[in-house]
Amino acid sequence: MFRLFVFPTFILGVSGFLMSCSSMKDLGPDDYLNRARELLKEEQYQSAKLYIDSVRILFPKEFSKIKEGISVMREVNFSEQKRTLAYCDSMLKIRQNELPGATQNFIFQKDAEYETIGHYVPKSLLAENNYGRTFLQSKVDEKGRLILTSYYCGAKKLNHTKIRVSSRDGIYAESSDVPRDGAMNYSFSDGGLQYEIVCFNSKTENGIVDFILAHMDNPVTIELNGNKSRTYVLTSQEKQALKASDNLSCILTDINRLLDEIRLSQAKMEYILRRQRGDSTFHLKPAD
Repeated sequence: MFRLFVFPTFILGVSGFLMSCSSMKDLGPDDYLNRARELLKEEQYQSAKLYIDSVRILFPKEFSKIKEGISVMREVNFSEQKRTLAYCDSMLKIRQNELPGATQNFIFQKDAEYETIGHYVPKSLLAENNYGRTFLQSKVDEKGRLILTSYYCGAKKLNHTKIRVSSRDGIYAESSDVPRDGAMNYSFSDGGLQYEIVCFNSKTENGIVDFILAHMDNPVTIELNGNKSRTYVLTSQEKQALKASDNLSCILTDINRLLDEIRLSQAKMEYILRRQRGDSTFHLKPAD
């Protein structure tokens, strides 16, 4: 639906621009290319591209000028990527500087033998320190993905595969159903007690994280649902851990996204440089 609205708007904008260009019949292809170069210096990249495209549309037989326009277009694209690279580098430094403080109350865990990616777990919710409890653990992997883990301990099996969070006014959010897989979602018995572990990712937590964060100052009840049900009230400690996990998730997600954008911009700039090497009209300066 979004594209249906954007595409006509774009067409109208280009059509209006070309109508304006067609009214300037005394201008030649050099005038359009020179204007594109001026706009390039002013960092008005989209407008510069329109002037370059106009050479191809208005002067279809001026092959040398169309070729020259392609070279100018590469220069525009290169400058555009250079600006993107500078912005991403600046934002990356900001987010990386925030990381030490955000991980202060977390322990990084990674089993090198079995895991390819590690997780940041709140110190207060380490599984080994909460053995025998029913609680909701939040943790964040190196990519910034937040995972909720429902730990159940009790005398009877629940076989719970989803959870519901609710407030006193009856508003609630409910996770998707997560079946047992024997790996991340499993159960076992120990010392006459039943233990169940169920993990929820961004696709299956279904709004539970946002619900809890919106009710930090109000009681939140957790209901474990399976063959049987069990309810308990989320502790302040678990809420604060989730809030810290959500903040860490945002920082790590931004860092990974910015690193991806930097790599993509660098690859695009290298590609443009390779294509431009044979052009004697313009010389692009590699990024610093």
